[in-house]
Amino acid sequence: MSNINKTKDRSIGFQFLVSFPTLLFLVNLFLTVFVRGTYQPKNRTIYILVLVLIWIGLLLATIRGKGKERSPYDICSAIYLFLLVWEIFARITLSWNQTLFPCIEDVCAVFITDWSDMLEGVFSSMKILLIGYGIALGFGNFLGLIVGYNERLSKDFIPISKVISSIPPIVYTPYLIALLPSFNSASISVMAFALFWPTFLGMITWVQNIESKILDSARTLNVGIFTMLFKIILPYTVPAIINSIRIRFSMSFMILIMAEMIGAQSGLGYYVKKFSDYIDFARVLAGIILIGLVITLANFLLGKLEKTAVKWEKV
Repeated sequence: MSNINKTKDRSIGFQFLVSFPTLLFLVNLFLTVFVRGTYQPKNRTIYILVLVLIWIGLLLATIRGKGKERSPYDICSAIYLFLLVWEIFARITLSWNQTLFPCIEDVCAVFITDWSDMLEGVFSSMKILLIGYGIALGFGNFLGLIVGYNERLSKDFIPISKVISSIPPIVYTPYLIALLPSFNSASISVMAFALFWPTFLGMITWVQNIESKILDSARTLNVGIFTMLFKIILPYTVPAIINSIRIRFSMSFMILIMAEMIGAQSGLGYYVKKFSDYIDFARVLAGIILIGLVITLANFLLGKLEKTAVKWEKV
């Protein structure tokens, strides 16, 4: 049995070494290290490290999936092909405008030269995001619970909420920035206001979708309104609340970046807007990549939270 497993492992290892992503990795590495090209970047180390880390990530995914999963190969192939085209046209042949399309080595080097500014931007953005999202999540679910249980209040507030929630946040963001004393308070208000309404409406829908026999059974026991709301209805809606957190979090991040690009003095959106005004597109692209990485990491962690908190559902 052990000999069969060893043979299978060797077969998987050989397939990995001769796979298309590995070939693309070697081609990218060769071009970066040995081909001088028309433009010579000052620092290639970080880009080489990125290439190696992607390849190691594919290796770990192959070991974990025992070579059965093909999607990691497809994803890595797409990434390496994209980087290869970028390398050829932005550095080796210089076919692209160097100002608008800086080479990938210069973009990667920004993560070393500007790491402190980037880290400060991440913390600044996350602080505002968590406060604004926390306010929307708390008040939206609390008020939605009450309104959803009361039929009269539901008929009154649902039409109003649908109208207000349809207004894009970018419309009232400049006004709130001008109205409130600081950008932090304005951005928190924008996020809380924009996320409150979908959270509020979602909670109303979840409450109204509870099976009537559950509520009727509780009423026959003459439970009080507090028990009905917070010990019967709220626990029933918890899975839906948890499953919605990831979607709303991504939405809140987009709203925050938009607000920061309008009037902030710190944060990831401010970083991108600032260097866009300076026509420093290496830093602009680095900022965009950083935003994507932060959102991806946050979604990954929230996905783990969903699987842990709602174990009886497939997330």
